[in-house]
Amino acid sequence: MLRDNTENEQAAESGGAIAGTTRKDIEKKLGRKVVTEENFLPSSKQKEFRDK
Repeated sequence: MLRDNTENEQAAESGGAIAGTTRKDIEKKLGRKVVTEENFLPSSKQKEFRDK
């Protein structure tokens, strides 16, 4: 079981790094931020959004 968890953690870390790099590349290309206070969904609202 521990091995599976380690693999999941590694996959999550790798995926997060890829997503972060991609976001930064897009922001550089657009010349503006893609995540702002206007479009950020706080965790308290995420469950509401998923349940729809």
